[in-house]
Amino acid sequence: MGGRSAKDNFKRRFGDPARIKIEYAKDKMSPSEDAYRSEQISKAYAGVLKGVLGRDPTQGEILGEVEISIKSKKGEK
Repeated sequence: MGGRSAKDNFKRRFGDPARIKIEYAKDKMSPSEDAYRSEQISKAYAGVLKGVLGRDPTQGEILGEVEISIKSKKGEK
């Protein structure tokens, strides 16, 4: 069973991991700004799950209450 490692797959799909940069806010946010950012992060997370699963994720999958498994399509190995 030969396959690519997760690291190789990541590089193939997204390029060099060093080009991905995460920045955190240095100043305190207002409650409304914090709520807005949390909502945007939640939408982005659900969007990534949708892309990986090929369907809309369930609420349980988004919240981590249900294990996410990706079933292979017929004919794929």
